[in-house]
Amino acid sequence: MDPQFDIAREWMRKPTLHPERARWLRRVDALAQIIGVTALVMGHGVRRTGIPPWEFGAIQLLCMAIITVAIAVRYRWSLAKLSFTRRHLATVLAAAVWTAGIAVVTIIGPILPDLNEARFGGGRWWGYIEVTEVVLLAYSAFGIVAGLRRVSSGGINPAFLLVLSFVLLISVGTGILMLPICRETSEFEAHTGAPFLTALFTATSAACVTGLIVEHTGNYWSFVGQLVILMLFQVGGLGIMTFGAFFAAIAGRNVRLSEFATLRDLFSTEGLGDLRRLIFVILGYTLFLELIGAILLMGLWSDLPWGQRVFMSVFHSVSAFCNAGFALTEDSFVGMAHHWQVRYAIPLLIIVGGLGFAVVYNLQQYVSIALQRILDREPFRLPHKRPRIRLTTRLVLVTTGVLLVAGTLGIYLLERTAADHHRIAWDDAWFQSVTFRTAGFNTVDLGQLQPGTKLLGILLMAIGASPGSTGGGMKTTVFAVTFVGLISVMRGRERVEVFGRTLPAINLNRALAILFVTLISVMTTTLLLVTFEKRPDYFLDHMFEAASAVGTVGVSSTIPLDNGEMGSVTSSLSTPSRIVIIFAMFLGRVGPLTLLLALAGEGPSIRYEYPSEKVTLG
Repeated sequence: MDPQFDIAREWMRKPTLHPERARWLRRVDALAQIIGVTALVMGHGVRRTGIPPWEFGAIQLLCMAIITVAIAVRYRWSLAKLSFTRRHLATVLAAAVWTAGIAVVTIIGPILPDLNEARFGGGRWWGYIEVTEVVLLAYSAFGIVAGLRRVSSGGINPAFLLVLSFVLLISVGTGILMLPICRETSEFEAHTGAPFLTALFTATSAACVTGLIVEHTGNYWSFVGQLVILMLFQVGGLGIMTFGAFFAAIAGRNVRLSEFATLRDLFSTEGLGDLRRLIFVILGYTLFLELIGAILLMGLWSDLPWGQRVFMSVFHSVSAFCNAGFALTEDSFVGMAHHWQVRYAIPLLIIVGGLGFAVVYNLQQYVSIALQRILDREPFRLPHKRPRIRLTTRLVLVTTGVLLVAGTLGIYLLERTAADHHRIAWDDAWFQSVTFRTAGFNTVDLGQLQPGTKLLGILLMAIGASPGSTGGGMKTTVFAVTFVGLISVMRGRERVEVFGRTLPAINLNRALAILFVTLISVMTTTLLLVTFEKRPDYFLDHMFEAASAVGTVGVSSTIPLDNGEMGSVTSSLSTPSRIVIIFAMFLGRVGPLTLLLALAGEGPSIRYEYPSEKVTLG
């Protein structure tokens, strides 16, 4: 074949005249988005300090101008101009809208002085900034979704991707919470942001849906700060990749197979199936239940203005469903167990949020297929697919029910051993049985609980919620598989069987590994806390704190503080201990075994097998 023909054919395949330069322009585009959004956030965040934000506005204008010029140059270099706009629709649209907006402000701005005063902050300059902010935010949102899809379909280890996504979320949350606008200050105090460690601790606790706090959420943080915390535990509870796939789905784009494999591992689902439908079920199920929960909780704040009632209800509804445990009230829900919203609505949100999205999706499919079989009984029609509840769903439902009942009875009976036999009611025992497993609310002073009750709470916190849910812990299925394995050993059976199914050996091995790593994590965290705090009289309270952090629960006992007053263990911790809790919360959210897999990476497949030999175990 003619070499010149090969060169011509290769040249025709190129989408641009200058591939390397176009690649650099795409990188400049991404960098401009990051710098522009950072300037936007900081400009609004430091506004309370009196610093004029025009410098940040100038940076945003420059970044948007760079994006516009870059896409124009890439279009000029393109060899496929007819399809260029379709392939880069978001960038072209952002550049066109921004250019049109700047032109409109330039032309109409001087003609409408009243509109300028009210909307643009007193001049044409602020009109440019407002247009730039809106376009930059929208364009960056598309960029984030595209970036998430590119990363999830890039063949990266899902364990590493999960760890990386939480590191990114915590980093962004910490930076935003350090801004002065996020901290509540009086008119007599300097408008300064939160210290780095306080912001990092709060962002980690929120992103990892834990609920441990070093500063009171309702008093220390402003409305903007509380809103940031709300968004952190909403995104942290569902997962960043869920939102990326969701926005890709609503944009009408197909989900790649590699993307599906990543999300399947993150959701702990089985089989292939319809990922787009699963994503919509997850988001729809979440938003619907959070909305219902917010409506039910409205009656708890009847003495507040309407706007505050709505925000309080939404905040606590999302916090309960995501198993975050953050509360804006002074002492969580202490003394409020007599309200039906606290007895039933909040525990129900916590329970359904802790079941796991794979379980919910399986139940939804089961009900849907069962209804179709009942309603559609026409003759000569092929039979519908038989509905089936998966083994994971059965184990989750049975284990959750047993733990709730056993926890309620255990807490109530253990508290009856106290000198005052009426210290805890059934309502309080039920509520704490629910929240000890994964959510950090409380209706009683946890420092006054009996040592036996605290030990039971530590066990429940270590077990945690279910796989693929918003909660933490070693998971109900791990506890169930380990327990069933113990029963099999007691019966002298070599195979582990449950509900008419035989569990593969890898399931039992993985369950034992997770159980071991979880126990080691709790004990190591306890050891470090006891070493740093040097208060041996409160060993059990520090172990309670460690289990709460590793299980991402968020409950904290109360002990005497340095000033003689009673306070939470979290607020009494020294700086080294707070750093330990930060790592423990992160470890509990991503999972100890997941973190190890992410750090180790995927090893080569082994194609050999050594001879087997028994080991004496005892």
